[in-house]
Amino acid sequence: MPQVLYALFLAAMIIDVGGTFGLKYAVFAIIIIYLLVNAATNRIKVPCSFIIIEGGLFCIAPLGFLILAIAVFSVEPATAVRELLPFTTWLLYPLLLQILPKERISSYFTTALFFGALLIVVMFCVTYLYHFLGQDELISKIGTFMCEYNLGYFGIKNFGESVSFFFPNIYPRWALLLIPAAILLMRGHVRKFALVIFATILTTSTAAIFFMLLGLLWASFGCVWRGKILKVYLKRVMILSLILLFSASITYLLGHGYIIEFIASKFGESTSTTVKVGHINSILAMMSENLIILLFGMGVGSSFWSMGANHMVSNVEVSHFELMRQFGVLYAAAFFSYVLLLFVKLHQLRDENGRLLSIGLIVLFLAAGTNPLLISPIFFLMLVISRAYITLTAREKQSSTSGLI
Repeated sequence: MPQVLYALFLAAMIIDVGGTFGLKYAVFAIIIIYLLVNAATNRIKVPCSFIIIEGGLFCIAPLGFLILAIAVFSVEPATAVRELLPFTTWLLYPLLLQILPKERISSYFTTALFFGALLIVVMFCVTYLYHFLGQDELISKIGTFMCEYNLGYFGIKNFGESVSFFFPNIYPRWALLLIPAAILLMRGHVRKFALVIFATILTTSTAAIFFMLLGLLWASFGCVWRGKILKVYLKRVMILSLILLFSASITYLLGHGYIIEFIASKFGESTSTTVKVGHINSILAMMSENLIILLFGMGVGSSFWSMGANHMVSNVEVSHFELMRQFGVLYAAAFFSYVLLLFVKLHQLRDENGRLLSIGLIVLFLAAGTNPLLISPIFFLMLVISRAYITLTAREKQSSTSGLI
């Protein structure tokens, strides 16, 4: 049953990431009922450290910030509550502790993202087919539908006014989860790995492609640095290189080299970069001028005037700064320290799957700085998976020690 519920949750994340259709919340409701029944029969066992650390950081503190936002900063209650809904992702933790062996947790995750990658490829091809049949208006309607229902972006990639080449732009909200999936698949199925890489490239997201490359190179050369040259990793690096070389060559030979230039331009001066810098400058200016905002934030769900957008905005792409703006530097420091602690603990497990999971976690943490994903079910899912993996590893060691005694 735990495996089925976990699989349902992952499927709901792919299909209904925004929760607009109610699928994600329906699965959550079933999980809550399952946990309550198991709690009544004393079948749920969570460590005391989890109750103290995660309970304080992801339950008590958010409730305090909710009261602060409504009572002091006059944020609309519905807006503040909606901003804190991602914290409920931690309900998965006791469920994941019932999934054995622990490797199944990451295996289910990579399988779900494999199907997610397949969905991106299919949507990419379908969009091309619609365009070929002269159904650009239908593409526009589907894009509007996805935008309204908070599913992501579906439409035509804009490479500038001087370029009229048709290129589908398929970017689901969960697309950055392809990064840790690709890293975990370094030891997995070759075809799954290749498809996840290919789907990431098709998104033409600079952040997704760059951080995926960073994570894969880190995972590969980390083994070399430790004196372990694993053939399976070398094969994955070769596959990655071939896919990148093939994609770049085909793009260039077809006379569409500006696609590569467009992706590369995101590292330098671009409109999106300018807007993000404006967001950061505005947030830092507000925090430096007000001690209360510096320590406790402006309120969960609050808006602010951004020099980058030149109007009132909320939940901006620069997630790390947005976390400090809404929650203050004290909570942000605790949150960042917690992520670092998970990374270190996973890295110290002397478990290759745990090492890959640690790299996937920290690279996704960095990538979240380019998208409003840090306080979201997308990033919290990786936190919960990582914490559950650490707990199950500790239980395995304790069990083996008890067996020896």
